[in-house]
Amino acid sequence: MARVLYLTFAILVALAGLGFHVLNDQPVELNYFVGALEVQLSWVVVAVLVAGVLLGVLAMSASLLRARGEVKRLSRRNEQVEREVASLRAATLKDAH
Repeated sequence: MARVLYLTFAILVALAGLGFHVLNDQPVELNYFVGALEVQLSWVVVAVLVAGVLLGVLAMSASLLRARGEVKRLSRRNEQVEREVASLRAATLKDAH
């Protein structure tokens, strides 16, 4: 069911993008440091969106890596505490007999 929803959403996004491209096919001139380039407005918007997504992923990667390291550290600490609790329980049971 989820696959159908994802596929439907992807098709709707593709159709919206196609409609945007058809309605915004005017040429625009991009001036940059070493020259100029004439491209369609829709391609400029798509390029800026892709660049924004890539920059967002890059910005998130540092915090994601930090969080993964913290999860590993806490997981190791949890295992250590569980072993310690198990040994204390075993020692308490031996003392009780």
